[in-house]
Amino acid sequence: MLPQRLKKTITDNPKKLANLIDLANLPSPVREFVGQSQISRLGCFFRVWSYIKENNLQIIE
Repeated sequence: MLPQRLKKTITDNPKKLANLIDLANLPSPVREFVGQSQISRLGCFFRVWSYIKENNLQIIE
């Protein structure tokens, strides 16, 4: 369920996938929002994106 642009990037350069799924230490504001001290970049992206969708915060032009 990855966006098409992200799928192409991953297939073109598999090292970029490792950067997306490696655990990263989060700064304190993000840590409070996500509720974890470490999470993958991809996991953080999906959590933020789901929050935006659940709270109807997306601006559609």
